[in-house]
Amino acid sequence: MATTPKATAPKTTTPKPKASKSSAAKTVAKPAMDLSAGADASPVAPVVEKTPMLRIRGLVALVSEASGGKPRDVRAIVEATLTVLGDALARGDDMNLPGLGRTRIARSQERDGASHLTLKVRRGPHKAKTEKEPLAEEEDDS
Repeated sequence: MATTPKATAPKTTTPKPKASKSSAAKTVAKPAMDLSAGADASPVAPVVEKTPMLRIRGLVALVSEASGGKPRDVRAIVEATLTVLGDALARGDDMNLPGLGRTRIARSQERDGASHLTLKVRRGPHKAKTEKEPLAEEEDDS
Protein backbone atom coordinates (compact mmCIF):
# COMPACT_ATOMS: atom_id res chain seq x y z
CA MET A 1 0.00 0.00 0.00
CA ALA A 2 1.50 3.29 -1.09
CA THR A 3 1.13 6.29 1.07
CA THR A 4 0.78 9.73 -0.35
CA PRO A 5 2.39 12.66 1.37
CA LYS A 6 0.02 14.90 3.25
CA ALA A 7 -0.58 18.30 1.75
CA THR A 8 0.68 21.01 4.06
CA ALA A 9 0.18 24.72 3.82
CA PRO A 10 3.23 26.54 2.51
CA LYS A 11 5.22 28.35 5.16
CA THR A 12 4.97 32.07 4.91
CA THR A 13 7.25 34.50 6.59
CA THR A 14 6.85 38.20 6.85
CA PRO A 15 10.00 40.30 6.59
CA LYS A 16 10.87 42.23 9.70
CA PRO A 17 10.77 45.96 9.13
CA LYS A 18 14.10 47.66 9.61
CA ALA A 19 13.95 50.22 12.38
CA SER A 20 15.03 53.62 11.22
CA LYS A 21 16.17 56.42 13.48
CA SER A 22 12.99 58.38 12.90
CA SER A 23 10.67 55.49 13.74
CA ALA A 24 12.68 54.67 16.85
CA ALA A 25 12.03 58.16 18.18
CA LYS A 26 8.28 57.71 17.84
CA THR A 27 8.01 54.45 19.75
CA VAL A 28 7.29 54.78 23.41
CA ALA A 29 7.95 51.24 24.57
CA LYS A 30 10.07 48.38 23.28
CA PRO A 31 8.16 45.47 21.75
CA ALA A 32 7.07 43.12 24.49
CA MET A 33 7.10 39.35 24.19
CA ASP A 34 3.77 37.57 24.41
CA LEU A 35 4.52 35.15 27.24
CA SER A 36 1.07 33.56 27.27
CA ALA A 37 1.91 31.45 24.20
CA GLY A 38 4.70 29.59 25.97
CA ALA A 39 7.83 28.66 24.02
CA ASP A 40 6.43 29.93 20.70
CA ALA A 41 6.25 33.51 21.92
CA SER A 42 6.02 36.11 19.21
CA PRO A 43 6.76 39.82 19.60
CA VAL A 44 3.80 42.10 20.12
CA ALA A 45 3.61 45.26 18.00
CA PRO A 46 5.35 48.25 19.63
CA VAL A 47 3.14 50.74 21.37
CA VAL A 48 3.24 54.07 19.56
CA GLU A 49 1.79 57.05 21.37
CA LYS A 50 1.12 60.24 19.47
CA THR A 51 1.83 63.29 21.53
CA PRO A 52 -0.08 66.44 20.76
CA MET A 53 1.84 69.07 18.82
CA LEU A 54 1.59 72.65 19.96
CA ARG A 55 1.14 74.95 16.99
CA ILE A 56 0.94 78.74 16.79
CA ARG A 57 -2.87 78.81 16.99
CA GLY A 58 -2.90 76.70 20.16
CA LEU A 59 -0.05 78.67 21.71
CA VAL A 60 -1.84 81.96 21.03
CA ALA A 61 -5.04 80.58 22.58
CA LEU A 62 -3.20 79.38 25.71
CA VAL A 63 -1.29 82.65 26.17
CA SER A 64 -4.42 84.67 25.52
CA GLU A 65 -6.31 82.69 28.16
CA ALA A 66 -3.47 82.93 30.70
CA SER A 67 -2.89 86.65 30.23
CA GLY A 68 -6.44 87.79 29.55
CA GLY A 69 -5.35 89.56 26.37
CA LYS A 70 -7.12 89.60 23.03
CA PRO A 71 -5.95 86.82 20.68
CA ARG A 72 -5.17 89.32 17.91
CA ASP A 73 -2.82 91.29 20.19
CA VAL A 74 -1.32 88.17 21.74
CA ARG A 75 -0.56 86.64 18.32
CA ALA A 76 1.77 89.51 17.39
CA ILE A 77 3.60 89.21 20.70
CA VAL A 78 3.93 85.41 20.45
CA GLU A 79 5.24 85.63 16.87
CA ALA A 80 7.80 88.27 17.87
CA THR A 81 8.90 86.17 20.84
CA LEU A 82 9.33 83.06 18.70
CA THR A 83 11.34 85.05 16.15
CA VAL A 84 13.69 86.33 18.85
CA LEU A 85 14.10 82.81 20.30
CA GLY A 86 14.77 81.38 16.83
CA ASP A 87 17.41 84.05 16.16
CA ALA A 88 19.09 83.27 19.50
CA LEU A 89 19.22 79.57 18.63
CA ALA A 90 20.62 80.38 15.17
CA ARG A 91 23.44 82.33 16.84
CA GLY A 92 24.14 79.38 19.15
CA ASP A 93 23.13 81.18 22.33
CA ASP A 94 22.32 79.21 25.46
CA MET A 95 19.09 80.27 27.12
CA ASN A 96 17.91 80.22 30.70
CA LEU A 97 14.24 81.17 30.70
CA PRO A 98 11.89 80.65 33.66
CA GLY A 99 9.05 78.38 32.66
CA LEU A 100 11.03 76.82 29.81
CA GLY A 101 14.26 75.94 31.57
CA ARG A 102 17.92 76.01 30.70
CA THR A 103 18.41 75.28 27.02
CA ARG A 104 21.59 74.61 25.11
CA ILE A 105 22.39 73.30 21.64
CA ALA A 106 23.74 69.76 21.89
CA ARG A 107 24.29 69.20 18.16
CA SER A 108 23.92 71.28 15.02
CA GLN A 109 23.89 70.22 11.35
CA GLU A 110 23.32 72.07 8.11
CA ARG A 111 21.36 69.88 5.72
CA ASP A 112 19.32 70.71 2.63
CA GLY A 113 19.64 74.44 3.25
CA ALA A 114 18.19 74.18 6.75
CA SER A 115 19.87 73.97 10.12
CA HIS A 116 18.93 70.97 12.23
CA LEU A 117 19.43 71.58 15.93
CA THR A 118 19.33 69.09 18.76
CA LEU A 119 18.54 70.87 22.00
CA LYS A 120 19.02 69.78 25.57
CA VAL A 121 16.53 71.30 27.97
CA ARG A 122 16.88 71.01 31.71
CA ARG A 123 13.77 71.92 33.65
CA GLY A 124 13.49 72.31 37.35
CA PRO A 125 10.28 72.23 39.34
CA HIS A 126 7.77 74.77 38.11
CA LYS A 127 7.31 77.49 40.70
CA ALA A 128 4.04 79.34 40.54
CA LYS A 129 4.33 83.07 41.09
CA THR A 130 2.93 84.06 44.45
CA GLU A 131 2.17 87.47 45.78
CA LYS A 132 5.11 88.63 47.88
CA GLU A 133 4.55 89.82 51.41
CA PRO A 134 5.63 93.40 52.08
CA LEU A 135 8.69 93.88 54.27
CA ALA A 136 6.81 96.20 56.62
CA GLU A 137 3.17 96.77 57.35
CA GLU A 138 1.50 99.73 55.68
CA GLU A 139 0.93 102.68 58.01
CA ASP A 140 -1.64 105.39 57.71
CA ASP A 141 -0.27 108.93 57.30
CA SER A 142 -2.88 110.75 59.37
